[in-house]
Amino acid sequence: MFKKIAAVWIGLGLTATITGLGSGGTPSAQAAVPARTVSVTINGATLKLQSQAYVKQGRVMVPLREMAAGMGAQLSWDAATRTATIRKAPHLAKITAGSSQAVRDGGTVLLDVPAEIRGGRVYIPLRFSAESMGGTLTWNVRTGTANIVLPLDPVSAKAAIADRAEEAVLALKKKDWNTLSSMIHSKGVRFSPYGHVDTAKDIVLSWSEIAAVGTDQTVRTWGAYDGTGDPIKLTFAQYYNKFIYSADFADAPEMGYNQTIGTGNSLNNARNAYPDAILVEYHYDGFDPQYAGMDWQSLRLAFVKEGGQWMLVGIIHDQWTI
Repeated sequence: MFKKIAAVWIGLGLTATITGLGSGGTPSAQAAVPARTVSVTINGATLKLQSQAYVKQGRVMVPLREMAAGMGAQLSWDAATRTATIRKAPHLAKITAGSSQAVRDGGTVLLDVPAEIRGGRVYIPLRFSAESMGGTLTWNVRTGTANIVLPLDPVSAKAAIADRAEEAVLALKKKDWNTLSSMIHSKGVRFSPYGHVDTAKDIVLSWSEIAAVGTDQTVRTWGAYDGTGDPIKLTFAQYYNKFIYSADFADAPEMGYNQTIGTGNSLNNARNAYPDAILVEYHYDGFDPQYAGMDWQSLRLAFVKEGGQWMLVGIIHDQWTI
C-alpha cells in the first residue's frame, strides 16, 4: 500500500531560506512567513500547489510531484531505498527520504533539512530542487513567494537566440562597435576575463562607451591574471586581443546554447551571475596537440530579454587556469 501511495504522490519539492526581520533585526523564518502563505513561481508563472507547503527548520518544504511537473522534470521512485531520481537534461539529481546527503550532477550535496514523507507525499528542499535542475531561486519576503528561474533547454535557447548571437559575435569579429553598441543592455555589458564572473569587480561598459571603444585609450584594471594575481591593466584594444577575441570564435567548431562546453578548474558561475540569461558558448578544444587540450578557449555571451529584444549583458572569456 505504501509503495502505491508513494508512486502516485511523488513530486518535486523545493526548499528556500525564509528571511524576515524579527526583534532586533534578527532573521526569523517562521515568524516572517507562515507556511500557508508560501507560493512558488517558475519563470514568472505561479504554480498551483494542491498539497500545502510547510516550513521546517527555516526551510520551505514543497511536494515533489507537483514541482516536478511545474519544472518539466521526469521522476522515478525506488520504494525500497526511498530514493527519488529527478531528470531534466542535462541535469540529474537523487534525493533520499531521511538523508541529509543528496546527489546533484554526480556530486554530493549536504542538505540543511532532509527530504521526508508526509501523508503519503514526498517533500524535499526548495533550493536543492531548483538548483539541481539548473535553476536559481530568490525569495520575496513581502509576498511570501519563492521565485524560480529555469534556463531554456538547449534546443529552445538556440531557436530563441541563434540569429542574435551570430550578429553579436560577427560584430565582435569585425570590431563593428556601432552594431554591437545597439545590442547592449540598458545596464551595460560586463567583461569577465576568466570563467568566474565577479559581479562586484568586473568592468561594466555602457552602450555609449562600447560605441567609442575603437578610439578609447583608457587603461583599465579588468581583474587579475590567473597564476600571478597581477592586475590586468590594459586598454580595451589590448583586452580585446587577449580576453575577448583571442581566437576566431565566429568560426568556432563547437557551440553551446545554455550548455557548458569548456571546463577547467576555474569556477564557472555564469548561470548564477545571469539567472535570466541565455548563455551562448563558442569553443575551441585546443590548438597545439602537445598540450592535450589544456589550451582550450571559450567565449561566452550572455543575453537577457529587455523590451522584447535579447540584449547583451555579459562577455566572458574562459580557458584553462592554474
